[in-house]
Amino acid sequence: MRSNWSKVVTVVRRYSKEPAAGRTPSVAGGEQDPARLFLNPHAWKGLPADQVFELHLLRVKSMKDAYNPTNDERTAILSTIKSLSGKKAALDYAFEIENFKEKLMNNTPMKERGTPQKLSNQFVINDGSVPHHKRRIENLTRVAAYEIPLLAKYRQPYNPRPSQETPLQLTYNSDFSEETSNSHNRKIKLSVRLSDLNLNPQQEHKFKILAGNKFNHVTGTFNLKCERYPEAAQNVNWAVTTFHKLLEESRDLKETFADIPLRKPIKKKNKVPVNFPRDWKRPAPLRPNNIVERLVADAEAVKDEAYLQSISP
Repeated sequence: MRSNWSKVVTVVRRYSKEPAAGRTPSVAGGEQDPARLFLNPHAWKGLPADQVFELHLLRVKSMKDAYNPTNDERTAILSTIKSLSGKKAALDYAFEIENFKEKLMNNTPMKERGTPQKLSNQFVINDGSVPHHKRRIENLTRVAAYEIPLLAKYRQPYNPRPSQETPLQLTYNSDFSEETSNSHNRKIKLSVRLSDLNLNPQQEHKFKILAGNKFNHVTGTFNLKCERYPEAAQNVNWAVTTFHKLLEESRDLKETFADIPLRKPIKKKNKVPVNFPRDWKRPAPLRPNNIVERLVADAEAVKDEAYLQSISP
């Protein structure tokens, strides 16, 4: 044992020829003996910070798997913090001090102190967006399965109001995401039938002229889409305001636009298949004359017949 300690002591540096104040000189075989100093953490108090750190590393290296930090070792290392000032550079063992605080100043059981850190086996996404979105979909599915059917007791007959009283029809879009300003969620559509606006023929003509290609002459409806603003409510406000301006101009008959004809879209007629006479059809393609193949087949037939005659009795 003595020889092993002498090999270990060669790593420890000497910091002062004079013993520290209030401490007795080291005696061979005692606690202050450099050969056994790393085994006695309670004797580290008052030593320079660098020496305490080297003793700590030496203790960890020598004990290997059997190493377990003690309260005396923790106290000795933490006591070196007071000797450091802001002007001095940070020492390399700052991380080791935090490691001691984590191991000895928390609620870690005594059996698990000094053991490697346990890693979680739970797969975690960095930003957490995918699990959050998955939980939201699961919550919506759970509500649809268990809570929405309970609303049946509040069921009432639906009596829609006449279309002349509520002519406007607004269509919203949603992809069930929290982002309401994307290109899909902010898009809206305003639809209204011309027959529900109670306009006379002159006003209807002016309305069609002003609406332009927004009016469908086949279905008799006016359609207006908007996605210029970031929120759907803003787009609805713009579409409704624009429609009211158009309706007010249509009802104002100071200028009837009677001399302007309607520009209806021309519907393309379906092409009727033409039945050509049979004589005009292309003749069937001629089969190629495989003269070489026919000659080879005839020669093989002659040879086969001659061979059969030679072996026949």
